[in-house]
Amino acid sequence: MGSYGLYPLEAGLCELRKMYLHRDYRGRGHGRRMLEDALTKARQLGFQRITLETASVLTEAIRLYERYGFQPYQPDHLSRRCDQAYLLSLEENQP
Repeated sequence: MGSYGLYPLEAGLCELRKMYLHRDYRGRGHGRRMLEDALTKARQLGFQRITLETASVLTEAIRLYERYGFQPYQPDHLSRRCDQAYLLSLEENQP
């Protein structure tokens, strides 16, 4: 159905990685629930900020991230498959 990973980068900061949802399950709220679960888990693990990298062609995913308060930022380096990066303060965006 779907998956995500949380990867620690430094004290208080993790990266949301590999968040995928099979196309048969999109448009049913599963992506929203999966992102909420990732944010809850990141808070439980003690992270204060979460970052992610994505590709601009993934417009539905980007809209979801932005609805949850992720803001674009310019990292020092982007993965080859990505052309955008987002950052969210977990302390300011409590559900």
